[in-house]
Amino acid sequence: MTSEPKIVELETGVYARLHEGLTNGGIIIGDESVLVIDSLRVPSFARDLISDVNKLTRKPIKYVINTHSHWDHSWGNQEFLESIIIGHQNCYQEMLDIEWNASWRQKIVKAHDSWSEEANLVNITPPNMLFDTTMQLHFGSREIDLVYLGKAHTSGDIFIYLPEDRIVFTGDVAQDKGVPYLGDCYPRQWPETDDLLIQIQADRFISGHGPIGNHEALIESRDFICALVDNLQFCIQDGRDEPSATSYTVDALAVRFGDWRNFDRLKETLPGVYRKLKI
Repeated sequence: MTSEPKIVELETGVYARLHEGLTNGGIIIGDESVLVIDSLRVPSFARDLISDVNKLTRKPIKYVINTHSHWDHSWGNQEFLESIIIGHQNCYQEMLDIEWNASWRQKIVKAHDSWSEEANLVNITPPNMLFDTTMQLHFGSREIDLVYLGKAHTSGDIFIYLPEDRIVFTGDVAQDKGVPYLGDCYPRQWPETDDLLIQIQADRFISGHGPIGNHEALIESRDFICALVDNLQFCIQDGRDEPSATSYTVDALAVRFGDWRNFDRLKETLPGVYRKLKI
């Protein structure tokens, strides 16, 4: 059993689908069709998403956009075979990676969540329309900009920007007072990507997890990543080993970010970031 998702209308025809403790999505209704942001974690979740779309409109889902390759955002793709699935070319490559997929499938099944066994049945379906840096859709009267700013949470994170509405969907790169998963991150590039992200003229952002944030929260998410990387790099330059660097960085970040969601998991994920920065 999971909590019920909450559908929030941000602007006319633009919805955030917030699922507390799980994965958020987006729904944009155009003149003739619908665009969905992220297909969620497994096919049953995708079918629930489709059901929610049908409660809003009977228009067909023409586009599905994967913000990145992680299973909880893209393993529902197989339920949208009649739609155009858009993603970054790096997202496509990651979703073709046999070892990557096997590792994630194993982790999900071992977690013994209510949906874990369904992961064994997923037919991983990569995007079928790719882009490199930018792509623009004219979706009815609304302009939608798809933007790649560099590696961060994964190698293929993209942002879905609605300039007239000043709204951006950020995937897992930025959260409102939430610590993102760091296992597949690119810590050397992530701060630069965040510096570019906060230049986007958006008043609100919808993350892959957590509540809707404002521009101040977007800046805070950048500050968190920069502080995390800076502290680990200081420890490496100071000759500290992995456990010492982890403890030092957790203590340093706790002063400002200790009340954030998933902060308690940092001790588990920081050693991997330390090793990437030390290479």
